[in-house]
Amino acid sequence: MPSPAPVPDPWWLDAHLDLAYLDLQGPSITGELPDAAARGVSLAALARGGVRLACATIFTELGADAPWGYRDHDDVEGAFRAGVAQLERYDAMERAGILRIARSAADVAAAADAAEDRRSAPLTVVLLMECADPIRSPDEAAWWHARGVRMVGLSWGAGSRYSGGNVRDGGITPTGRDLVQALDALGMIHDASHLSDRSFDDLCTLSDRVIVATHSNARARLAPSPRHLADAQMHEIARRGGMVGLNLYGRFLASGRPATLEDALDHVEHAASIVGRERTGLGSDFDGGFTPMDCPAGCGRPEELGALLAGLEARGWSERERTGFAHANWLRVLTSGG
Repeated sequence: MPSPAPVPDPWWLDAHLDLAYLDLQGPSITGELPDAAARGVSLAALARGGVRLACATIFTELGADAPWGYRDHDDVEGAFRAGVAQLERYDAMERAGILRIARSAADVAAAADAAEDRRSAPLTVVLLMECADPIRSPDEAAWWHARGVRMVGLSWGAGSRYSGGNVRDGGITPTGRDLVQALDALGMIHDASHLSDRSFDDLCTLSDRVIVATHSNARARLAPSPRHLADAQMHEIARRGGMVGLNLYGRFLASGRPATLEDALDHVEHAASIVGRERTGLGSDFDGGFTPMDCPAGCGRPEELGALLAGLEARGWSERERTGFAHANWLRVLTSGG
């Protein structure tokens, strides 16, 4: 890899990047990208943009005939293999010295200290399982935790064996209730980004732990959709000490027209009006099924994230508040659980 670029001030913690999925899909994130219009995320691009910490997903897709796919909800072993393939991709990058996996709050804090001191270091990631289907049974949650997973979303959009999703309604299943209990016992953080409304309500009943939405926007600013957060859900996330992460996919920012940077800022400010500026942050989802061209102009790749901070400054956010949005707010949750 080329020498790391200078780290902008402030640096970034992006709470949602599908790094292993992108690496499996190709081209590899370990090299420069051949087509900047089609893909924006590589380790070098993240370094240039000052992204020093990220929640990196284990993303598995129901029905996909691909290394990250599995047949259906009964394909327990297929989902497990798809999840392990991505876990092993992160392990390989860590062994190569081009990425670090944070397995404790101390690891996250050490990565933040290095960023603050402008010390060159590989990207540090907190592993986030996006859809729990790779966990073959609630008893196996401890195995995934031992391998480094620290955040879990029970479902992707199409649901899982454990819960309904934003395009497949339903609550948390009996087995899902057992999984919630197992995740809580391990101290995992719940990601509600793809839960159906019923599953969100069930999770709030079953667990008293922190809930975050790593990459969901404000439902009130779009056509109503359970893919995004209702105001009441934001209130509950804030009450539990959680966070709301801004997703930069244009269709998740504006309905029926190209999204602008101002639309992204409107979503941030809507969330902040409910959860407080100290509980908002970035969950870009860059390249997670869309391209830089599908994002607001001038904010579609890691090197362009500074536009968000300039926009927030223009709207009266203080330096401390902008630093909070860039990394400090997520850092607080990842190091202290709230």
